[in-house]
Amino acid sequence: MNNQDSFQKNLNLAVGWLLYPTGDFLGQLILHPSHISIERLLAITLMGGLVYRFEIPRWFKTLDSIKFDEETIEKFQLLKLLTRENPAETAHRQILNWLGRTLGAMLYFNPLWISRHIYVIFISTNHQFMPSNMTPLAAVGHFLAVGGNSFLINLPISFLGNYIIQQRLPITYRFLGSATLSSLMAILYAVAYWLFHH
Repeated sequence: MNNQDSFQKNLNLAVGWLLYPTGDFLGQLILHPSHISIERLLAITLMGGLVYRFEIPRWFKTLDSIKFDEETIEKFQLLKLLTRENPAETAHRQILNWLGRTLGAMLYFNPLWISRHIYVIFISTNHQFMPSNMTPLAAVGHFLAVGGNSFLINLPISFLGNYIIQQRLPITYRFLGSATLSSLMAILYAVAYWLFHH
């Protein structure tokens, strides 16, 4: 393992275990300053350290590695809006442009991702798998609705943040940038959870 890979691994480790719970802690502090949930903080720490620190960097590397040949671009004209020529290649392959990478990042942080995050918050704060007054199907619908509403409300911030992360940060720092954005969004998701849950 070279120094760059070691640095990247340590950075992702620190970001996953520290930055996500920090954002959620700040969200809790804003909403309920007198009642900070240690269980919720632990759950978000585990999600950040065991799930997000692997999923998100892998997705960003995937976005950087997507390439289309000219035939595919001609076949699917919409791809012209999302791609640009790759100056590093002579095979005339197209890579994702700013819009393609920004939308690709937002594709990852979609309403299902948000619903999962909010569901983890629900489990850790309520100590039950679903609201007691709902059937399982209604509970799934409820969390999907909360995730969808949160996604739509935060869409402008998410688009701008993901644009900056995908276009202005080198791949090494994108997870850090994403976690910083997610920490800010965690505050907004905490507010959204409170608004749409009550």
